[in-house]
Formats: sequence, structure tokens, C-alpha cells
Amino acid sequence: MKKILLCSAVLFCSLCTGAQVSYGVMGGLQQIDARVKVFEGPVVPVKPGYGLHVGAFLKVPFDKNLYFVPQLLYSLKGFTVQYNDVLRDSVANNTLGIHFIEIPALLQFDTRNNGEGLFFQFGPSVSIAVAGTDKKNFLNGKEKKTPMKFANTAYGRFEMNLVGKIGYQVKDKWFVTGGYAFGLGNIVNDDLSPGIAPRMITVSAGFFFPGKL
Repeated sequence: MKKILLCSAVLFCSLCTGAQVSYGVMGGLQQIDARVKVFEGPVVPVKPGYGLHVGAFLKVPFDKNLYFVPQLLYSLKGFTVQYNDVLRDSVANNTLGIHFIEIPALLQFDTRNNGEGLFFQFGPSVSIAVAGTDKKNFLNGKEKKTPMKFANTAYGRFEMNLVGKIGYQVKDKWFVTGGYAFGLGNIVNDDLSPGIAPRMITVSAGFFFPGKL
């Protein structure tokens, strides 16, 4: 992971050298779902949850209508896994709420070369969990809420996603996007625990600051 981040930083610095870089802030809402599969067992239903994201971005010219758009976001993700005692531990459902630092590294293609109109974004995103809550509701009506545990035999801190977005931009002033993030891996490190691969629908808006870097 450190090598990936280092290579991304080197690529970013090389792209920014001599480029007229636009920058700004963005934020929005998101609906989070997940695919949950019990080890040697069934797929478990999930009730989608909602969250938000907010942060900053750069728009770096790359080639004609193609741009590199790195982002740095705070992202809150949550959903409820409806176990219904499938693990034989009396857990009816398990609600997770996770706070992430998210780093999308997207390529953007503008359909017009004047900075206005439709655009498309695609690329990977790395999320780093910094905290979270783990709330369990039991069949007997009791509830237990604890901080999420991140360890080799618990939840993992890193999440990888493949992101696709479509948006509309008005000059270098503001933009709106709608997108989908597909989880590429399991956020649970323990191989014997249920595997959880989140998926997310996002709606975002942002604006550019005047001038260039």
C-alpha cells in the first residue's frame, strides 16, 4: 500500500509540473450497500445505509480533453447486515458506521474542450478507515454498541474501490456528478468471518476556486 501511495504521489507531481491546475472543494451524499457472504454459507441480505462525503480536488490537464482528478475526502459509510441468526450467535442484525479518509485517483474526459458540458470520470479509490461503530441487535431485543476493532483477525483499515461517474460542469465554476463505487475486496481480515464487500451510489456537487495553481 505504501508503494502504491508513493507511486501515485510521484505521478501527481510529474503531471502538475508546468500544468495549469484547477482546484476546489466538493461534497455530497451517498447510499451504501454491500455483498455479504458467510464462509461456506449463504449470501446475507443487507439494508442499505446513507452517508456523506466532503473534501477537496484538483483538475490537472493531461492530454486535450483528458484530465487527472485526484481527490482527498472524508467519507462516512454505513449499512445494516441482516444476519437473522445465520451465524448461530443470536445476532439479528449488525449495523456498521465507518469513518474513512478516501483518496480517489480518477481520469476525467470532457466531452467539450471549453470546460463546460458533460464529462466522465473513471479510476481507483483507496479508503483508509480511521474509526467506526459496530452495533449488534440480538434476537432477545438487546443491543450492544462498541467501537470497531481493526486487526488481522477483525476489520481491515483499507478498502479499494473502482469508481465511475458522469457529471456536468459549468465552465470553471461548478459541477455536479452521479457515480457508483464497486468494492474490489473484503473489508474483513478474518477469513472465517463473513466477507463484506461494500458498494456505493454517490451524488456530489463542487465548485472551483478562482485562478490556477
